[in-house]
Amino acid sequence: MGRRSLYLGVIFSIFLFPGILTSQKPQTEQSEPLKQDAPTDVKVPLLKVPLRLADFEGMEPRPELRDRLAMVKGFIQQVPRDGEPATEKTEVWMGRTASTLYFVFLCSDHSPGLIRGHLARRENVQKDDYVAVLLDAFQDRRKGVLFEVNPAGVQADAAWTENNDPDYSYDQVWDSEGRVTSKGWMALVAIPFRSLRFRQSGPDWGVVFARNLPRNSELDYWPRVSARISGTLSQEGTLHGMGGLTESHNVQLNPYALAQNERNLIDLDPLNPYFSSRHLEGTAGADGKAIFKDSIVLDGTLNPDFSTVESDQPQFTVNQRFAVYFPELRPFFLENANYFSTPIRLVYTRNVVHPTYGVRLTGKVHETNLGFFVIDDRAEGETVAPNDPLYGKHALNAVGRVSQDFGKGSSVGLIYTDQEFGGGWNRIGGVDATLRLSNTWTTDMQWVESSTRARHEDGGGYAAGPATFIDVSRQGHSFNLWTTAVDFSTGFQTNLGFIQTNNIRKNHAHASYQWFPKQKTLQAWGLEGDEAFATDHAGNRVYRYISADPFWLLPRNTVLAPLVGQNSDTLGPQNGYDLAHNVNFTENYGGLVVKSAPWTQLNFNVTALRGGNVNYYPPVGAEPFLMDQQTVQVLFTLQPMRQLTADNVYLLDRDHATKSGAFVYEAQTFRSKLNYQFTRAISARVIVEYDTTLANPAQTSIQRTKQVGTQALLTWLPHPGTAVYIGYNDDLQNLDRSLCNRLRGGACDPDNPLPPRSLNFLNDGRQVFIKASYLFRF
Repeated sequence: MGRRSLYLGVIFSIFLFPGILTSQKPQTEQSEPLKQDAPTDVKVPLLKVPLRLADFEGMEPRPELRDRLAMVKGFIQQVPRDGEPATEKTEVWMGRTASTLYFVFLCSDHSPGLIRGHLARRENVQKDDYVAVLLDAFQDRRKGVLFEVNPAGVQADAAWTENNDPDYSYDQVWDSEGRVTSKGWMALVAIPFRSLRFRQSGPDWGVVFARNLPRNSELDYWPRVSARISGTLSQEGTLHGMGGLTESHNVQLNPYALAQNERNLIDLDPLNPYFSSRHLEGTAGADGKAIFKDSIVLDGTLNPDFSTVESDQPQFTVNQRFAVYFPELRPFFLENANYFSTPIRLVYTRNVVHPTYGVRLTGKVHETNLGFFVIDDRAEGETVAPNDPLYGKHALNAVGRVSQDFGKGSSVGLIYTDQEFGGGWNRIGGVDATLRLSNTWTTDMQWVESSTRARHEDGGGYAAGPATFIDVSRQGHSFNLWTTAVDFSTGFQTNLGFIQTNNIRKNHAHASYQWFPKQKTLQAWGLEGDEAFATDHAGNRVYRYISADPFWLLPRNTVLAPLVGQNSDTLGPQNGYDLAHNVNFTENYGGLVVKSAPWTQLNFNVTALRGGNVNYYPPVGAEPFLMDQQTVQVLFTLQPMRQLTADNVYLLDRDHATKSGAFVYEAQTFRSKLNYQFTRAISARVIVEYDTTLANPAQTSIQRTKQVGTQALLTWLPHPGTAVYIGYNDDLQNLDRSLCNRLRGGACDPDNPLPPRSLNFLNDGRQVFIKASYLFRF
């Protein structure tokens, strides 16, 4: 794995505190002492009329409603004081009509002036005060749907899979309101049953309610969700009275129309780059959805458009030994992606670049989870020369996944993936399992085998080989541990998935221990260590990375963590370098991580490291060598006013040769995303990113590059699926106007496919568009 992702990602694996502490001492809700036998279920009454936030003036229900509603209270902290009563009182009142499920949160607050609630884009509520409803309609304690609302009424929703991050690409139609009062704040969550999937025969649903208080670094739950037990849904409560529902039967059609002016450099085939221009072009497409048997969903897409998808979050990408992973951002591929996730990432839909159509079936029948999809890709036929018989042909991608749940949190599954193009294929099949050994111990394992045939034009070569994965983890309040062993054989390949390299055996272990002193100024402190080690199948060492750090969690959601470690990379003739034998490049490093949210207008995360790196791309004929390296990563968000959010990223990677001190390269990135929210439905967003790499050609073969990307988008989004977008995308790079290294006859040089660079910018992509879509629900 990439070394930066290793020691930057690991340090935050335990920093789960969602907010900051105020200087005022929190007042514990003494009226609701912790009870070990506190109720964990509630019956939802049937109402004749819908609930409104206006029914709760004065932070209490109207007298005639009080006896008709159900209510839960007695929230318990998970952080920072696991198991203690919440510092502020929270009540959840609930009921349902024949078509909609209603929750009203009454959130008392001794300091209502300190409540955080920005008017932001949908999904952007995690830095504010917010309340949440997590529903498990199948009561399988594995998958659920999360609904969140902040004091401004801004929504966020996500697909929930136990022991994974929430998937906020999930979008459903539901209603919300939020209001700050002199006693705290209130929120209404109204979820139509047609926006949910459930068993018609099931009278009970699982549920978890949550409240986030960022100034107290506090996360409260009903029922109690202990950090000493692995999982959240494994500790869910029960909603009774949910039987006899039929509203999940529905059909949705979401057509769009797009008008655009576009000019792009098409360089999928580096030997045939050209500009494509479209003037006042119109196009259309559609997504569709149908739900059968209350729990099976059939999705389809025709001519999908991704012009409104924002650019990738910046990462360190220069001089990387292995491929860098970028997450999927396109909505069609993100929805229900958890049905296809396995320990080995066999489905990485960013490998599907230019689809025309796609069909996906997901759902659950009793204890069996089902996932199937088929999608084409025009990009495979666009990367070959125009005189190639496969030019213009489409690749076909298919995935099938079935898993069976059993016990409390355990499952066993099968997966099959297939990519077919030009008479060649890449096919993978295998089995996997998740075993919940106890409340704190879990193990995941997988075995798969690949079969790959190159296309006829490439000689039809064949390769095959297995891959295995096993992971054991412990999740507790103080002690956390995970260890992973992975083996990718030399013949293993996945065209539709993502692995950094094959022919590798690697082990990775991480352990941490935390103490929780009952002090105002120190919420927790602890120690953690990490080791990763890898060899190839011939026994050659690939790398060994070790790190350790103490960490302190302080008021105002502040984290301090000084880092120390050692990285050792091994390179040899088997890696394609002109080396007579293996060489170990060992570098010590040290640095500091600081994370804080001192005020409601600012939060930041800074990592600064000084150590070493290997020059993986020396000049032609030279050997790799050790470099002194400085890296800085700064992420900071400014919210100077209620409607404005500015998310900023700065990356610096500066390297000099260790022996001579000669400058090798310097890579910098600055990205700023500004969003102004006029109303909950209308927003304006601008993203500007500048990337530059300065390189010394005497020390490295890395190219000198400059790039400026701009995205501007005006959005009207009353609810998911119905929207109007007006956008502008632009990209500038220091590309030479020849577009490739030309031979005397004018053809591109096949021995030097890298595009030539220039001192000046060339606009290689510009788009102006207007897009409209409407969601029809039947």
